[in-house]
Amino acid sequence: MSDPNTLRILEIDGGGARGYMSLLFLNDFVNLWGIDPSTIAQQFDVICGNSAGGIIALYLATGNTPDDLITLFTTQVPYVFSLTSVTASVRPNLAAKLVLIGTDTPFYQSSGITAPYYGAGLLTATLQSQFGSSTLQDLQTNVIIPSYRYDTSTYVLFSNVSNSQFIGQNELISNVALCTSAAPIYLPSITLSDGHTYVDGGVYQNNPSQLGRVLGQMVKPNANRTCILSIGTGIGEMGFDPGNPDIRDERVEHIIKNMSPEQMVAFDSIQTIFQLFDICSTGAQESIRVGLNLEANYTLNPTFYYSFQPQLATDINTELDNTDTEIFSYYQATESSWFENDTDNITTFLGHLTA
Repeated sequence: MSDPNTLRILEIDGGGARGYMSLLFLNDFVNLWGIDPSTIAQQFDVICGNSAGGIIALYLATGNTPDDLITLFTTQVPYVFSLTSVTASVRPNLAAKLVLIGTDTPFYQSSGITAPYYGAGLLTATLQSQFGSSTLQDLQTNVIIPSYRYDTSTYVLFSNVSNSQFIGQNELISNVALCTSAAPIYLPSITLSDGHTYVDGGVYQNNPSQLGRVLGQMVKPNANRTCILSIGTGIGEMGFDPGNPDIRDERVEHIIKNMSPEQMVAFDSIQTIFQLFDICSTGAQESIRVGLNLEANYTLNPTFYYSFQPQLATDINTELDNTDTEIFSYYQATESSWFENDTDNITTFLGHLTA
């Protein structure tokens, strides 16, 4: 980093499997920058993220590279979003998902002796293996990771910075990663040794750029200019990937067979409510993007902002649990096209970042 009075923030949105696209962008950005990718943590005063973006933020803050994480997304995530350890990307069909919601059963809750090899069990095993006994205090830069404390209805922020507004300064990195990514409906909640239960920070803020900037101002109060790199997972439908209609989920198959027409109507209402949640969640993150863009382009504040957030095709299943080979190919093509078409703007922002 050059100017010591510049505040540099890296933010990564949540979005499940779509985090693969965020990593591709970050990888291209770092290659254009020309730095050693293992030093990303040293280049930013704060790295923040939520859900899948929170996991990425924590990986980067421990000195991992985007390439390391890309491999994780292509090899492990398809089994996280799967009903079996035998085959990747076996997802409940639409009817099964609606019934699972009605019975308060997470889509990818794993059990039995194969639990560490698929679903939530695989995610837990992977994060624990990666981070071991390291805590937030072992990170190489400041972080801020949103979550929601379900049992007390409290919005919380995990951080390695000691302040009464933050929690988890000495918490295991793996636990924080699990708390921020425990997406309601998809994955089970997480209960920590403090006795509290946590769910995905997406119910709080899926784009914690502003939170990251405030944390940066707290630890670097003399900074007089700000550069924020915000990496999204694309605008598109996040929930209710219809999956394969031929897939049978033993947990709910008997319920589906015995459902009355009236019950089917009730489950249709669940789908509508979930779609509204999808809209609200996306709106919250995008309002942050609009505000920062306005500040950077239409005020005198010394704020420089770049956001990667492509519009995704509406005729493709871009839901957060779709990990089919074809969708990863689509994400790769989408990111590559964006980067090629916007290289000039990316280069301009990089010039501000390194000034």
